[in-house]
Amino acid sequence: MKQEEKYLNRVENALDHEIARLQTDIAEQQQNYENIQKDFSASFYDIDLGEKNEYKLQLADLQSQIDYSKQKKERLTKQKLRPYFARVDFIPQQSADEQKIYIGFSHIAEDKQSLVFDWRAPISSMYYDYDVGKAEYEAPDGVVKGEITLKRQFGISGGKLNYYIDTDQNINDEILQQVLSKNSSTKMKEIVASIQREQNAIIREEKYKTILVQGVAGSGKTSIALHRAGWLLYKRRGELSSNDILILSPSNLFSSYVSEVLPELGEENVIETTFSHIAKTELKKPLITREKLVDEIYKSKDQDKLNEIAYKSSFEFLNDLLEFLNNVYAGLFDPTDLKFKPKGAADDAYNAFVFTKEELKSLYYEAFGKLPVNKRIEYMVDYLAERFGLSPSQTEAIKPRFKNILYKFFPIADIYKICNVFYARKGLKQPSFKEVPYEDIAPLLVIKEYTQGLKNQYAAKYVIIDEMQDFTPVHFYFFNSIWQCPKIILGDINQCIEKTLSKKYLLQLARFLKAKTIVLNKTYRSTRQISQFSENMIGLKNVINFSRDGEEPKIIKTTSTEHTLLKLLKENEGKYTHTAIVCKNSEEVALISKMLHGKVKFEVIIGTDLTFDYPLVLTTASTAKGIEFDHVIVPYATAENYHSSLDRNLLYVATTRALHQLEFIYEGRKSKFLKRHDYAKIDK
Repeated sequence: MKQEEKYLNRVENALDHEIARLQTDIAEQQQNYENIQKDFSASFYDIDLGEKNEYKLQLADLQSQIDYSKQKKERLTKQKLRPYFARVDFIPQQSADEQKIYIGFSHIAEDKQSLVFDWRAPISSMYYDYDVGKAEYEAPDGVVKGEITLKRQFGISGGKLNYYIDTDQNINDEILQQVLSKNSSTKMKEIVASIQREQNAIIREEKYKTILVQGVAGSGKTSIALHRAGWLLYKRRGELSSNDILILSPSNLFSSYVSEVLPELGEENVIETTFSHIAKTELKKPLITREKLVDEIYKSKDQDKLNEIAYKSSFEFLNDLLEFLNNVYAGLFDPTDLKFKPKGAADDAYNAFVFTKEELKSLYYEAFGKLPVNKRIEYMVDYLAERFGLSPSQTEAIKPRFKNILYKFFPIADIYKICNVFYARKGLKQPSFKEVPYEDIAPLLVIKEYTQGLKNQYAAKYVIIDEMQDFTPVHFYFFNSIWQCPKIILGDINQCIEKTLSKKYLLQLARFLKAKTIVLNKTYRSTRQISQFSENMIGLKNVINFSRDGEEPKIIKTTSTEHTLLKLLKENEGKYTHTAIVCKNSEEVALISKMLHGKVKFEVIIGTDLTFDYPLVLTTASTAKGIEFDHVIVPYATAENYHSSLDRNLLYVATTRALHQLEFIYEGRKSKFLKRHDYAKIDK
């Protein structure tokens, strides 16, 4: 212990030295900035534009240096509280000298000697990938083989070494138990000290291509995606910045939940958006939310509606839509001769600007015939504008006019009318589109992108798409159209709540995305009892449960839901940080809200709220998906309320939100998906 404490002191001293140096640098940089700014102000009216620009460049460069130094100082100050979390002793084959490799959030050095290695460095990968014994890592000069003689994990907090554990395994269960047994947080945390081997393989996937991750609930999918972003920013520094990585979040609530992971890893947060935000920007109409769609499905149980949603969620629908656009709509272009007389042109120049319908058809159907309609029109506009021989500015000014003219050669150009023509051909209901139904948003975006192009550019070099089961093949076609870059796509087909997805669908999706598929079947979130209960509910096989024990889920029969809810809340008062009453739909939320009003303090969260940072939350399963709570109560778990395959999926999602304690309440007959015996009978 004394040796390790001595080493910790050495690392802390090195950090103190580096932090002090950075503080000196910041002071000098700020002084230089102020001096140049004073010179600039004093000479502003005596210098030319070029000299002014030179001053501005100097100031911008200095500000960039100051910002970088401040960020590094802040990161190292934070790291001083926990400079490292692991040590690996390694003897390379070509050397008898044993290397003591300490691993932390970022690199720490003293006189050019590495004291702590960044967790993303190739040498650090041995901590995650190997037990004591033979090991190797990929160095810049090639593979280094050797033997691990010791693996040590540290418990350091507030700059103090509390304990360490030696293990011959990957990650010691004792430390992982401590991490998992804590109460939930409103923000997802970094997991660098407890990354598992199968998770590390995804994080460090070397081939820069699309990865599709199917993971059971609690397998760490979202954490993996964020840590992969951190690893890519380290691995490809210089060619990839935080502004080049985009996260497509399921909701604003989810965005808030994951917002602290990358800063904890010493990286700036990447760009985040939601599908809803993109749709609002492009369609400019009120949108019906996915939450309302789910409510409608479970409330009405309209089989025609379910069949239509299933069709619109299929590859068959995508193929039909693309066939319609490529072979029907694209063939509606029927031009006439175009004649122009530019302003100021002589009368005898009139014939120089005649574009015959044959010429226009040749451009559209032959020269550019393999492109989407919007690209055909774009290239035709460029070609026609250049024929005028105008200046660049005049050419750009005339292009919108050409574009409007060319689109008039289609019998319809409005995307909503185009969509309804397609729906009519397929025998589907034709919405009025005063509000856009959720299931029609993606088809409309594909139609707009194909026929007219999008209003905005959605540039990214790497994209993270979470909760893949919430999206359809049409969504993924749209995502591939706007982001032609590598992606990591994560989700769980068992958590789809408005349709049923199969392994066959997963194979189709992977083939469509040209993605490497990785399956995660080990779950860490819930206690073993809760995990096994949820798996039995949907007949999930071959799942490995991390052995963290807790109470069995309770299935409680009652004559009063209100009485039992209040009793359970009182019994567990102060025990957990976050409790959630997870309802089937918003109608149930309203019912429970009225029931509990004035009796306990709670917050209702449905849809896109920004936080769930409250001791007691009343929400729906579709809103809570992707979030976790210490204690979950599911009311109205009756045979009537949860009986279909979709009901089972919804119940599964609600169940897998619980970390430590799970309870179901029902009056009358319990749902057939709750296969265990009743825990108790509570009468009012």
